[in-house]
Amino acid sequence: MTTTHAAPALMSARAHRRVASAAVRRRVLRALLVAGAWFWGIWAALVVGAPLAVDRWGGELEGLTYDAAAGPARWVCFAVGLITTAVFLTVHVAAGGTRRSYRDGVLQAAVLAAAVFVVLSVLLSVAEERLYSAIDRPYQGNAGPLDLDGPVGLVVTGAGEGLVVVTYVLVGVAIQAGYRTFGAWRGTLLILPLLVPAAIADVATRTGLAGLPLRDGYDDVVLGTVGTLGGGLVAAALAAVVARRLLGAVPLRP
Repeated sequence: MTTTHAAPALMSARAHRRVASAAVRRRVLRALLVAGAWFWGIWAALVVGAPLAVDRWGGELEGLTYDAAAGPARWVCFAVGLITTAVFLTVHVAAGGTRRSYRDGVLQAAVLAAAVFVVLSVLLSVAEERLYSAIDRPYQGNAGPLDLDGPVGLVVTGAGEGLVVVTYVLVGVAIQAGYRTFGAWRGTLLILPLLVPAAIADVATRTGLAGLPLRDGYDDVVLGTVGTLGGGLVAAALAAVVARRLLGAVPLRP
């Protein structure tokens, strides 16, 4: 008799968790896309406008406007992960959700947003390269491990960028959870160790603050592919584990 009732109860719990995760996914995804729309609009204008201005009025510009700024899209994702956790976590649990369903919803939103960010990132990188060629200005090439002149480079660079997006969203979640759990002083001390997954993602993709000094570090396509995808997966998985552990420790007060 107990077994008979346990199965429907388990199915009901899973269904409830899926509904709760979907609610978080919608809210966080909306925040990521709205913030992304503002960022990509402004950033595309800067990336395109800077070389055109230099070409029109003179000066020196070596290219890599996009890469040299250390991949700022990732910091938009980080900020959204941090802010949405501060706003939604307590409300989500109060409405009957769990920390696990919150983490799952954020992860789903990050993956969906990553797909959009990847397309925009690759398009902007290709557009920048072609713009520099059109105005006959030197262009150093994509900061990632592979060139964007073929399908392999496009796919690997895009996948690496997607893993960066997911990692940074989850790192933002983890840092906010750390503050909520340990308070201002200890939460601040946790920032550097919690940024380790982000640093791993940067180094793997040769982008961002930690990875840009290592640009052109991969001379082999196979090594570049394994390093980008393998390192990116490790970074995202580590960020997901850390976010889950810290969310589980958050004291939920009204």
